[in-house]
Amino acid sequence: MMHRIRAGLALACTSLSLAALVEPAAARSATDLAIPWGDWLVGLLQPVTAALVPLAAAAVTAGIARVAPWAASVLTRDRIEAAIRAGAEFGQNAVAGAARGRTVGVDVGAAVVSAGARHVLATAPAHVVRKAGGPEGVAARIFRALPLDPQASAANVLAPALTQLREPDKRRG
Repeated sequence: MMHRIRAGLALACTSLSLAALVEPAAARSATDLAIPWGDWLVGLLQPVTAALVPLAAAAVTAGIARVAPWAASVLTRDRIEAAIRAGAEFGQNAVAGAARGRTVGVDVGAAVVSAGARHVLATAPAHVVRKAGGPEGVAARIFRALPLDPQASAANVLAPALTQLREPDKRRG
């Protein structure tokens, strides 16, 4: 019911304003009917746009503020996964006896994990390493990402890799 009343009021207001514009023109002559709709439309739209543009900008800003934490979370998670994949591939390529696409044996697993983790720690941004759990978290994620032998476990691959990771790199010394 309220919808019909509102629609009727809007129609009445529109027809009154249109009649106020048309009547002076109709009084001049019946054949020369000129409605200054351009001036009327510009005069009406200026205050409307002055009110709507800031509201639209506020709505867009609020939308970005709501999406930004979620988007940052997704992007960081993707960066972590990409860094772990790159670390696993680097470790498999860098260690003799391991090859990308093949199962990593227990004897070279710790070296592959530590080499991959060092690569990630050296190349990934600090916030990505922090979100991945630091050096230990990076090594554990690389351990889980590698195709390891069935005999491989956290005790015989990950623990020695963490020990190697904590040692200073002897090649640099």
